[in-house]
Amino acid sequence: MGEQLTIVMVSMHTSPLAQPGQGDAGGMNVYVRNLSDALIAAGHQVLSFTRKTLAGDTTVVVDETTGSQVVYLPAGDPDLPKEALREVTTPFADALVASVRQHARHRVILHSHYWLSGLVALEASPRLEAPVVHTMHTLGATKNSSAPGTEPNHRVEHEAFLATRADVLTANTVVEKAEIVHYSGAPEDRVQVVHPGVDHEVFQPEGSTTWPGREPEAGPKILFAGRLQSYKGPHVIVDALAVLRERGFDWLPVVHFTGAVSGSGDYDVSARAHTLGVAQYCSFSPPVTPPALASYMRASEVVVMPSVSESFGLVAVEAQACGTPVIAHNSGGLATAVADGVSGQLIDSLDAAHWADVLATVVEQPQRWKAYGEAATRHAAQFSWSVMAERMVDVYATVATTSATKCF
Repeated sequence: MGEQLTIVMVSMHTSPLAQPGQGDAGGMNVYVRNLSDALIAAGHQVLSFTRKTLAGDTTVVVDETTGSQVVYLPAGDPDLPKEALREVTTPFADALVASVRQHARHRVILHSHYWLSGLVALEASPRLEAPVVHTMHTLGATKNSSAPGTEPNHRVEHEAFLATRADVLTANTVVEKAEIVHYSGAPEDRVQVVHPGVDHEVFQPEGSTTWPGREPEAGPKILFAGRLQSYKGPHVIVDALAVLRERGFDWLPVVHFTGAVSGSGDYDVSARAHTLGVAQYCSFSPPVTPPALASYMRASEVVVMPSVSESFGLVAVEAQACGTPVIAHNSGGLATAVADGVSGQLIDSLDAAHWADVLATVVEQPQRWKAYGEAATRHAAQFSWSVMAERMVDVYATVATTSATKCF
């Protein structure tokens, strides 16, 4: 291997250890945690920093298996909402710099995740003489282009600032790279595409199968895994069930939603199912650990991802690694995560009637979807955290040689 590095993962607004599908935790948390573990396995030091949100939070959490450590730094009131975190990026950066100076063993690379952390990294960079690698994960301007008013203007402005100040940005797909260049004004040669991975030891076709929802009379089992919020689109699936019911479909699929409400308190998927008369086909449970989620996926005929957009779509790749095909919105990184017509199907709109049409084929053409499932495993095999770590180290090495960096 080449030079050993100290990679400082900055994840201010959400801990890498938080349960995906709950609160602000999702694919980004999975990304940071698994990339960190893969980098440690490759011989690098990784220090992850997040904000202390509970008075009793442990200062440092160490994974005894991987050696990964997450440091919880105080910055503002622990109960400060995400919308107010911009106010405390400077004290967070101060605490981060002090900790890195104390614990870094090698040349330092700052890798920030989400725009708030990017601002922290830019503040810390000159004091640590360390370059900044930034991953947007989601882009405010992209969200606003498909759902106007979703994100505030100050976020869009800060992301544009980051796009021209970070030493390099990473994008999950070529689609996301194009969005970053278009919306944020980043120079094209400063954006590197690095695909996320999947844990193939957990997400694989062989293993237990557990269906947590209602047993269907005859129809297939459909799984939605993610935060219950409008942007993730679980209501689209409920609406599609209602369309199938209105069409007089003999057997409706049953759908299980595993996740927690995030964002607006008036977003209630269960209430919508009752209103539309399809509650008997829907069930709900809190988010679960990766092994449990893999068991759910193996028990499902199809996993659905009706998100407005995704920078990648880790859940889609995890499902395919389990041998389960995916139906997803043809938007953002999902067009890379799912091989349309091979490992599942992409739908060009979020219109419930279109989703009902595709769900009907799961019932009417089971052999077609079985073939998709067999191909899904092969498609997912190209995505791994170890390969991603190798590619990311190449990115780190490039910025390390072009920036004046040193270890403290």
